[in-house]
Amino acid sequence: MSSNLAGWKERFFAPVDGASLALFRILFGAVILFEAWRYETNNWMEDKFLFPTFRFSYHGFEWVDPLPPALMLWVTKLLAIFAFLVMVGLFFRVAAVGMLALFSYIFLLDKAQYLNHFYFTILLAFVLAVIPAHRVWSLDRLRGAVTGLPVMPAWSQWLARGQMEIMLLWAGIVKLNADWLNGLPLRDWLSNSADEFSGVIAELLRSPDFGVMAAWAAALLHIIGAPLLLIPRVRVVVFFAYAGFHISNHFLWNIGIFPWLTIVGTTLFLDASWPRKFLGKTPHAAPMQDAAFKPSLLVAGFVCVWLLSQALLPLRPYIYDGNVAWNEQGHRFSWRMKLRDKEGGLAYRVVDANTGRTWHINIYDHLDGRQARKMVARPDMILEYAHYLHDRFKAEHGLDDVQVFAHSFVSVNGRPMERFIAPDLNLAAVKRTYLAQDHWLETYSEDRKHERADPLL
Repeated sequence: MSSNLAGWKERFFAPVDGASLALFRILFGAVILFEAWRYETNNWMEDKFLFPTFRFSYHGFEWVDPLPPALMLWVTKLLAIFAFLVMVGLFFRVAAVGMLALFSYIFLLDKAQYLNHFYFTILLAFVLAVIPAHRVWSLDRLRGAVTGLPVMPAWSQWLARGQMEIMLLWAGIVKLNADWLNGLPLRDWLSNSADEFSGVIAELLRSPDFGVMAAWAAALLHIIGAPLLLIPRVRVVVFFAYAGFHISNHFLWNIGIFPWLTIVGTTLFLDASWPRKFLGKTPHAAPMQDAAFKPSLLVAGFVCVWLLSQALLPLRPYIYDGNVAWNEQGHRFSWRMKLRDKEGGLAYRVVDANTGRTWHINIYDHLDGRQARKMVARPDMILEYAHYLHDRFKAEHGLDDVQVFAHSFVSVNGRPMERFIAPDLNLAAVKRTYLAQDHWLETYSEDRKHERADPLL
């Protein structure tokens, strides 16, 4: 046993060629630089975070507020600077932490802006901030801040690959549900995208059978392809399969940087020396040992605990009763990407319990379009806004007993609308929770759940 542990320890801290991780650093920095440029040119900081009068908060991060407008406009500029410094490897550690902090800050400002690829970006930025990705092809090395051989400890590669592997595997596992395997909602989205194309491609996209085939292919690519990325003999072929998949997603959906970010991350599975080979240079022969990479129980424990937590976190939806596509419990941070298409209608009724006076609230008069579209189908956001209305009316009108009711209906994957919340439920009296089961929602109709299960409908 001791000899086995010693062997693992040696492999865990063994030096490996840092070319692959260095290229990942360069490309990741370039992608974030491009995202910062998109925020600047589209005025998204103002539109998303300065103009709305209300923002939906993450539990525990209610204290995260926008900066004064003059400072807020500097957030993406600083993000761009940090991303560029990461890309060129200058003052890398400070730049990597700064990039992580600023992107996380933007992410935490409003839950309505949640996207899986933003969460994914934060995780990869964290990995970059932890590993010594500036030991190869960096200005820090040119200025003498980094010395020694151009190698990195093997745990850096394991951590980065492990983060990618977990995301890819879960992205496939969550697709093993009846709706997805019957082409829902993918076949509807593909059909809606057909107008952007012509000829055979348009006909394929409109075909329900093609939608079902595409759904199965996406699930199998992740479930089978992700483990195959770890096998040297086939990883190049699987990498190009993933690249084709993500490039097609870029042309079909408006999903921002996610396709390019994932392609960049998937390069981590290639040989550590592949960039040198691609450039026609001799791969660097890493020594068996390096004094800079002394075994550390703390480092080994951190890597193991981090990856284990990442593997277990997406299990959250399975500990709750009911359908996660309906109740949304555990949906975020669980790689449940493109699994449901939800539409809804929502209107609030605020009542002074003492006098019976009633106010009817049109959410589109108080929230921007994205906030409203997101909220109508997400119970935690509906409840948060109900509590906000309670506090606002209590303060503005000097009321002692304010009640808030919701007229709420939701459709999942094109099915008929169902009542989401009982109209006589006072949401102001419902406690906001994070981990507990939400028992205040109406039950999802199992009959309607299977109403569109036939892919030929």
